[in-house]
Amino acid sequence: MTGSLRPAAKNPLGIALMGLLMLVFLLLGVGGGGKFPDAFGAAHTDAVVLAGSHSISARDFKRIFDQQKERLDQQAQQQVPMELLLQNGFDQQLLNGLAQDQAEAELLSRSGIAPAPALIDAEIRKLPFAFDRVTGKFSEQQFTQFLASQGISPRQAQAEITDEIAQNQFAGALAAGFRAPRIYAALSALKGLENRDVSYFMLTPASVPQPAPPTDPQLLAFMKAHAAQLTLPEMRVITLVRFSASALAPSIVLDPAEVQKAFDFKKDSLSTPETRSLVEIPVKTAAQGAQAAARLAKGEDPAAVASSLGAEPIAYADKPQSAIADAKLAAAVFAMKPGQSAGPIQGDLGMAAVKVLKVTPGAIATLATAKPKIEADLRTKKAQDRAYALSQTFDDARQAGANIAAAAQKAGVAVTQIGPVTAKGLDEDGKTNPLLNDKILKSAFDRAAGEDVDIEDAGPGEYFALHVDRAIPPALPALDKKRAELTAAYMRQRFIEALTARADGLMAAMREGGGIEQAAAQVGGHVTHQLGMQRVRAQQFKDLGRDFLEGIFAAKPGDVFDAPGQTGVFIAKLDAVRPGDVTQMARVVQGIGSRVSEDYLRDLVEASKSAAQQKIKVTVNLRQAREALGVDPALLAKLGGKAPGAAK
Repeated sequence: MTGSLRPAAKNPLGIALMGLLMLVFLLLGVGGGGKFPDAFGAAHTDAVVLAGSHSISARDFKRIFDQQKERLDQQAQQQVPMELLLQNGFDQQLLNGLAQDQAEAELLSRSGIAPAPALIDAEIRKLPFAFDRVTGKFSEQQFTQFLASQGISPRQAQAEITDEIAQNQFAGALAAGFRAPRIYAALSALKGLENRDVSYFMLTPASVPQPAPPTDPQLLAFMKAHAAQLTLPEMRVITLVRFSASALAPSIVLDPAEVQKAFDFKKDSLSTPETRSLVEIPVKTAAQGAQAAARLAKGEDPAAVASSLGAEPIAYADKPQSAIADAKLAAAVFAMKPGQSAGPIQGDLGMAAVKVLKVTPGAIATLATAKPKIEADLRTKKAQDRAYALSQTFDDARQAGANIAAAAQKAGVAVTQIGPVTAKGLDEDGKTNPLLNDKILKSAFDRAAGEDVDIEDAGPGEYFALHVDRAIPPALPALDKKRAELTAAYMRQRFIEALTARADGLMAAMREGGGIEQAAAQVGGHVTHQLGMQRVRAQQFKDLGRDFLEGIFAAKPGDVFDAPGQTGVFIAKLDAVRPGDVTQMARVVQGIGSRVSEDYLRDLVEASKSAAQQKIKVTVNLRQAREALGVDPALLAKLGGKAPGAAK
């Protein structure tokens, strides 16, 4: 499993230690000689990852993939297209990460590291979603229900928690005492404190002439050279008929009597009941009830009072009277004042002492406050009914032999010609049409030119029918339609080429012995001499840009390099590299010991995970994983991947 029950983030040092331990096991040959079933054999027919006794089923992979995609969608604040994820290898990266996780878990299992059942049970009882909100205690029923909602069996959950405990305990046992060799910290300090002297100037856009506007032959050649980026995808022109409740709703006229009737029916549900926060302490005798009530009135901690009586307090936060389990007790509580304590109170379920902590008055709904919501609901319902009735009139006409235009006229709805549009609903200018949605587009692109799509459901109160007028194959855009954009792109590319050539010429002259001052003079540049740049203080020079700083700290003395800047191109030369102050270096070594230990171990992680994966002989089934995701074979073919059903 992969952390479905807990947050994914873990301590970096713990992760790194696991990597080191994997290497130790591999060197000692732990777990390498057992006999295991053939990959994807009968016992794991639907596995997309198989690592000995550990596996990820196709269903689990889809669930995990969907969870990760949902996080990406939330971060992007929009739906991330599946095509984009596949283009960037997201599914393969996720699958490989799962394979490495399973390899680690399998290696620990084979080494004999397994937590006691009691420890696993105790960990399960700490999971927050498994607590009953009323009693505040662990609920096996709630635990099982939550797992079912996530598509996880109790056995899977137990296996996941077992692996997690084993990893955490083994890593935690070594983390406190682990220290990286001091030489590692010394090398890090030496690198971070060395002083680099650099000279540079800015090559500005004014250093090269603006390119001449392109001719038509040049633009056509430019289009051909960039055909992959400029080719328009397959497009459709369609005749669309929509039966839309959202479009009909504004025209719906409501009868005031109908609004009043709906309000009278919903008044109780629209009102807000009084709520109370309270604590209840179950007692066995009247004397205990009186004692508990007196202590609560003095302000004693309810948990301490309950503990002294061998009971557990039951807390209710902002609950209406109907939410309190004991109806008789609830009636008594809702007759008390804020801050009041009482006991013993004999309820239907037993005797108790209670204290009212807070009272929030209820609110009775009025027609004035509820009217907007009631009218909106009524209007929506009537609009949905109207849209459905129109769609049925249209469908009856179609069944009688009318074409789409004639059937629409019979139903009294308009037909709209749309297109050309892409499968994503974009026109030739990249704009979207508000009449289109995913279902309409899918239906349009599933049909050939001349075919019809009869009534289909597009959501509550939304129906459509369409005719595919034309299917336009992928093609380069017409030059006249894209002349302005193409001209701008052409001139921008030519300008960048000219600026790059100018920079290359200046750097070539410097490498052949010319001075940086001489090179700068040719383009009217001013040379800046920066002394003592250090990695540990690179933030001070962030305005120079990441590429410039990377060039400085990657260069050798005498190297000449360029880097993009905000207003042009930097031309730079690394003049010298000088060691840092020895005293300062010693202080840094002392201060960065713990961080260097984390870095030292982190460097081992990737190699160790890959080694564990090879040692366990993990098998990954990308074909079956993509089948589980329902990837369109046509999309895989377009991306150059193998369609579901193809060989692994």
